[in-house]
Amino acid sequence: MKFLNLMKRGFSNLFVEGDSFKKEFKRQVRMLIVITFGFTIAFTWRQTIFDLSLNLVKLITHIQSSSQLSIMTSSLITIFSLIIIYISAHWLKETNGFF
Repeated sequence: MKFLNLMKRGFSNLFVEGDSFKKEFKRQVRMLIVITFGFTIAFTWRQTIFDLSLNLVKLITHIQSSSQLSIMTSSLITIFSLIIIYISAHWLKETNGFF
């Protein structure tokens, strides 16, 4: 019985009353809010970025087929995004080599 009380108190301190749990919970909620608004912003600008990229591809290649333009535009956006991801991952890498 004494062991169970000690275990309950330990779990209670860890999950309910512990400072580290509260800090981690706040950090996770903050991250959830940032990610949610980030996806909202990305969804809002999605069509604008696609239209601008489509006009750029059309200007450079003079392709008139809508399916070819769509494929080229999606490829351009993908390549540009991968470059940004690679640069930001390299820039945010910690000194121990992990992201």
